[in-house]
Amino acid sequence: MKEVIYSPLVPSSVNVKFIETFESDKIISNYQKIGIDVERFFDEKGVSLYECLETSYRFYYPYSTIGDAAFYEDLSAKRQNYYSNRWEHGVTLKYLDTTDSVLEIGSGFGAFLDRLKARDIKSKGLELNPLAVKECVKKGLNVTEKLVQQEAKEAINKYSVVCCFQVLEHITGVNDFIAASVSLLDKKGRMIIGVPNNNPYLFINDKFHTLNLPPHHAGLWNGKSLKSLERVFPLKLISLEFEPLKVSYSDFLTFHLNNANCLVRTVLKLSNKLAPNILKKILCKFIKGRNVLAVFEKVS
Repeated sequence: MKEVIYSPLVPSSVNVKFIETFESDKIISNYQKIGIDVERFFDEKGVSLYECLETSYRFYYPYSTIGDAAFYEDLSAKRQNYYSNRWEHGVTLKYLDTTDSVLEIGSGFGAFLDRLKARDIKSKGLELNPLAVKECVKKGLNVTEKLVQQEAKEAINKYSVVCCFQVLEHITGVNDFIAASVSLLDKKGRMIIGVPNNNPYLFINDKFHTLNLPPHHAGLWNGKSLKSLERVFPLKLISLEFEPLKVSYSDFLTFHLNNANCLVRTVLKLSNKLAPNILKKILCKFIKGRNVLAVFEKVS
């Protein structure tokens, strides 16, 4: 009997489409190259990618392939900039003022909370990495080791802003996560979500990009799937901003010089040699960057 797959974003819906399967052995090998053992997550030969046709949200299945706390400890140890200042942090600040009460879900070692504290904006962080929580508390930040669902049971309608950066793509139960987040907002509160943009160069041209696959990522977001949240939750999209390509332009150029077809490589190499500034200006004008930030307002 064929297994019925439900959308994790619209849990009552089976309106999903199979996209493709990724070989488990290849994923395991890719992670080994960056020094992380993920074999324990893969009991089957492959991991499937599906798309929720109601929202355009794409997700990996089975969910058992998604990372645990030990995986993220390994990852943060291997990648020193894993919890760092991000483009989204700076953009989000323009939507805040000193009267706001902000909850950040997945606050890491407090990079964004530090910026809020410097601006005298009342804030709290939720973080599941006990080491990160300990470091934040040492710095005088209000951070607790708690799930957003637990916070929602204790603090309904408490915050004017709930935000998460580079978190939602790691969550399997996205509907429950977002519903709990929305319940924490006061009337006309803002939900701010920053995720990798699944349309840019890195993911279009390299579907086996290691950190875009399980166990690291549970789902793939883009502008269209973020906008669809208006149809699922009491939210209204008020802004959708993409990270400028110039922020990661050197990575973009290096990737294409190494991985594009012969014609594209030749054109890029020649253009970059003869007129690098003009090439950069043209590409940055027409190509979106690797992250996207959505700002929603809660509606009644």
